[in-house]
Amino acid sequence: MYQSWVERMRAAGTPQARSAVVADMCRIFGFSERKAYRLLKDEGWESGRAKRKDAGTTALDEAIILAIAEMEKHCLRKNGKATMPTNVARSILQSRGVDILVGDRRIRELLSQRHLTIEDAKAPTPHQPMRTEHPNQAHFVDPSLCLLYFAPDGKQRVVGDDEFYKNKNFYEGGKMKCWRYVLTDHYSSTICVRYYASLGENAANLYDFLLYAWGLKQTPACVFHGLPELLICDPGSANIAKTVKNALTAFNVKMLPHMPGNPRAKGQVEVSNNLVECHFESRLRFEPVHSIEELNEAAERWSAAFCGNLIEGLDTRLKRNGRTIGARSFLWNQIKGEELRELPDKETCRQVFANGAQTRKVAGDMTVAIVHPRVGHSLKYSVRDLDGILVGMEAQLQPLLTTAEPLCIITYTADGVERSFEIKPIIYDEAGFDVNAPVFGQEYKRQKDTAREKQKKALETPESLQAVMGAAHSFIQPANIFLQQNKGEAISVAETVKVSEILISATEAAKRYRAETGIIPEGFIAKLKTRYPEGLPTTAVNTLIEEWKAAHTPARDIRAEAKAMGAILTKHAEPQPEPVLKKVNYRPTEAVRKFA
Repeated sequence: MYQSWVERMRAAGTPQARSAVVADMCRIFGFSERKAYRLLKDEGWESGRAKRKDAGTTALDEAIILAIAEMEKHCLRKNGKATMPTNVARSILQSRGVDILVGDRRIRELLSQRHLTIEDAKAPTPHQPMRTEHPNQAHFVDPSLCLLYFAPDGKQRVVGDDEFYKNKNFYEGGKMKCWRYVLTDHYSSTICVRYYASLGENAANLYDFLLYAWGLKQTPACVFHGLPELLICDPGSANIAKTVKNALTAFNVKMLPHMPGNPRAKGQVEVSNNLVECHFESRLRFEPVHSIEELNEAAERWSAAFCGNLIEGLDTRLKRNGRTIGARSFLWNQIKGEELRELPDKETCRQVFANGAQTRKVAGDMTVAIVHPRVGHSLKYSVRDLDGILVGMEAQLQPLLTTAEPLCIITYTADGVERSFEIKPIIYDEAGFDVNAPVFGQEYKRQKDTAREKQKKALETPESLQAVMGAAHSFIQPANIFLQQNKGEAISVAETVKVSEILISATEAAKRYRAETGIIPEGFIAKLKTRYPEGLPTTAVNTLIEEWKAAHTPARDIRAEAKAMGAILTKHAEPQPEPVLKKVNYRPTEAVRKFA
């Protein structure tokens, strides 16, 4: 556009003539002299003057340039609008005493040279393309809202443009929304889709969808199934729920949530969501469904046809890096037998989701026990070789369901670090003994020292302690002339102590009397109340009991006992004269006669 002015500048032989050309250019176009020279230079004109030695440098400090760039970046809105111009950032810094000796245009040039402009901040960062070696190696899953919802009458509706407006978003209402769950295989780009009527995302819907995607389908042409090695998802609360993570651990599927704000990490499933919306959901405007079951049935038929390139008039073959690979289903069918891991039965999958990981304590023999779903009874697992494990430590146990052997995943925290290992069950012989246990009299094995036992042994070593402490008490020689023992006044104690006997009621006395004698005489309680209105002492009750026992104990035949004893003594010693015995007649006391 300005090539003619460049020719005029080259034809001008003197500086005065060139200045006149520039002045004429500024008059006609309304440019400043600086802009005119810049445009002429962009069109290829060279002044021929020697370049300055400090060309390309600036008097502005690098810290100030970074500060201006940081201020502009922090004022960048999510929609991409920059709300702080360079001149405003410069004004704020100057008001705080920062000297800026260059103009706004030069500041913008410096930011552009250092790639610190807003455009540079908006530019996407480079990404690394990834690959997988076989089908079912990595799956991507992503739940999202779609433009469908189910009205209270159960019929399908498509959200219209008039239902979206600024102050009230349709999705914020109380209507039952339709959630689209999409899963794709990274190797074959096979798409699996299913819909759920729900008010929001939840772990139960995600788990149900994973079981559907990894299980066998009703449509024979839908061949995609099997457990992956890796599942990549966004870091939503439902996706990283503990119940889902525990279930995936049981299936030996590693979950890998990507970093927040980086949806490009699972770009393949984002593209799959767009394919479902454009190729399948657009058809529902002309052929609506009337229930979520009809919608899912149609979605499965569409998925089988799309992945198999069976839709008339559409070429749905996979195209990757400029090459046409082929139908997605045929590419997935290249999976080998050892790479295809089947999903366990539905009941086992349900129990895994409901129970999750079980908390167990490490027993004294360094074992843990859990009921494994594969065998249906409790199994013991040895943990003595695990790093940092201690007796009594709590650990999380998750049975594995994808291996022939009933293995288990143990997770525990030691020294502030969470550790996870795969452990095998202990094998027992016919008598119920551990086959790896030592045999009495033949061998001896002791458990490996844990961190606790190592510390105990360190405490039991007196040499190391004495080397640090030295003498403990022999150097103590207390002597101070200001410290003396003082004598105080003796304590006076009362000369007499009054002892009061405990009184009990007549009813309580009768209970004690009956417990010892087995009877309660007629009128016993009434007579006690009359004689002892305030209650009677326990000694009186004991006296009544002793008198009754003495009256009802049969008299001993002392003469017969003496003859028997004499016969025994005759064999061992000289005979002794018989003692003179008197018969004692017992007469009951007045108290006994009174209550008998």
